[in-house]
Amino acid sequence: MAIDYTALLTVEQKENILNQRISQFASEAWQHELNKQTCEQLNDEAGVTSADNALVILEAAITVHQNELSSLA
Repeated sequence: MAIDYTALLTVEQKENILNQRISQFASEAWQHELNKQTCEQLNDEAGVTSADNALVILEAAITVHQNELSSLA
């Protein structure tokens, strides 16, 4: 028997969690942007690629969480 985890949380709890996670992802993305700028100044192509890859993942995560937040409204 599978537990319906979403039923264990109120809409307000879900909204708070989603908003918190979106903020965390945005914070991480900002840090990766700074890392990317640093790597660009150092001509570190591998570092730039790594930062770009992380940013793609974080942008997707933010979008997924924003969509979920919108669906709760």
